[in-house]
Amino acid sequence: MAAGLRSAPAPEKTGREALPRLAVLGRVTGVLLSAIGLVGLGSGALVLVAEVSGLLTGGLLNATALLASGFISVALAAVAGGLARAAARASAEMPDDTLLVTRHGPHGDVEAVEAKAGPFAEVPAESFAGMALFERVLVADRPAFLSAVQAAARGRATGCEVRLRCDGPSDAAPSFLSVEARCRLVRGGGVRISWHGAWNAPWEAAQIEHLKAERLKADDAARARAEAEAANAAKSRFLAAMSHELRTPLNAILGFSELLATEAGAPLDDARKADYARIIHESGQHLLGLVNDILDLSRVEAGAYELEREPVDVAALVTGCAEMVALDAARSGVAVKAKLAARLPSLEADKRALRQIILNLLSNAVKFTPEGGRVQIGVRVQGAELVIRVRDTGPGMRREDVARLGEPFFQAGDCVQRARGSGLGIAVVKGLVKLHGGDVRVESALGKGTSVSVSLPCAPPAAFAEREAGVVAQFPARLDETRTKRTA
Repeated sequence: MAAGLRSAPAPEKTGREALPRLAVLGRVTGVLLSAIGLVGLGSGALVLVAEVSGLLTGGLLNATALLASGFISVALAAVAGGLARAAARASAEMPDDTLLVTRHGPHGDVEAVEAKAGPFAEVPAESFAGMALFERVLVADRPAFLSAVQAAARGRATGCEVRLRCDGPSDAAPSFLSVEARCRLVRGGGVRISWHGAWNAPWEAAQIEHLKAERLKADDAARARAEAEAANAAKSRFLAAMSHELRTPLNAILGFSELLATEAGAPLDDARKADYARIIHESGQHLLGLVNDILDLSRVEAGAYELEREPVDVAALVTGCAEMVALDAARSGVAVKAKLAARLPSLEADKRALRQIILNLLSNAVKFTPEGGRVQIGVRVQGAELVIRVRDTGPGMRREDVARLGEPFFQAGDCVQRARGSGLGIAVVKGLVKLHGGDVRVESALGKGTSVSVSLPCAPPAAFAEREAGVVAQFPARLDETRTKRTA
């Protein structure tokens, strides 16, 4: 039992529950009193006869007392019978509308729950403890309720009409029932309130189900609206970031090419022309990589990236990618090393996609590793998976940045670090790894470097093989592939 709520020692029944018991008690009492009356009358009559016949002397007073008690008992039996009949009639005529019987303190707090019915039959008594029942009363009706309780506490029986909240399912909106609160003073200074109202269980259950359905519809609509707003915001962020990333190299290309074409102002020497040409070439390479990353990401997210699985020699592929990245890394003073297990099984994967995964991870690690740092790629077998792990000695990332890693165009670090990439590399890696049925795990801490582990199943899962077989849409080829074909 909750604090502040005590059980009634003998719950007092009211209304239809109490009247039948009163009728039975009246009939039993009437029978007993009638028997006592008959015994008294018979005994008095015998004593009186004995006194008149001379068989007994001095018994007149006793005879009178026995006769008087007999008459009184018979009279009381008649009264009890009348009360029993009246209670039976009242019980038959009285409507069964008592929903709740509670005992209150002078300030309206519930001290005991004596009876529950209708919508409150299954509600625990603790739910009405203290001021909990008062809080179920509609706010607009609370002043009238408190006035009725205080009036009853002063000895004046009274009542008021209030709206009381009924509990439905947890996900349904609350409903209010109009009830009459009849208040009267009881011994001990408390106030007993009997709550009366019409209760149609089937109708109320239908109302609760209707409210529940409406709430579910509203929740679904709110969820769909939130998802649409989130998708729209993501699209806006993506377009804003993409336009910025594309505009930066394009401005460099247009600006320096215009200087070379017009030679406005002082004439350009060969060294400056070569420097401008280098900037244009680097900007073009950056733009080409960015467009290729966007194409790859769009194909992956659209589910139209068709994997061409074949047995891949992972050791040879990883060694070749490490040597390719090591050339550019050496210019920045970063050492790239490969550490491979002795025996590696062949991997059923798309060779071009796997090469892109490895190159993106190595390039990212090199970009964010300062001069004199190290980047290491390792490959090992763990159960039925092949794990490719790339570690660097860079500045590391905050925990909140690690959680967002893989979002298109998201970049961690300061302005200088963010200028080194487009923020699409890890997003493409995650998409390609997911297509292979694998997983990407990132571990990083500020000042301790970053470790990215890619786990790929050695054999393609059946579910992914079936999904790949159903992909028929063709997306544009990467720009460097198109250029190579045209040159050939």
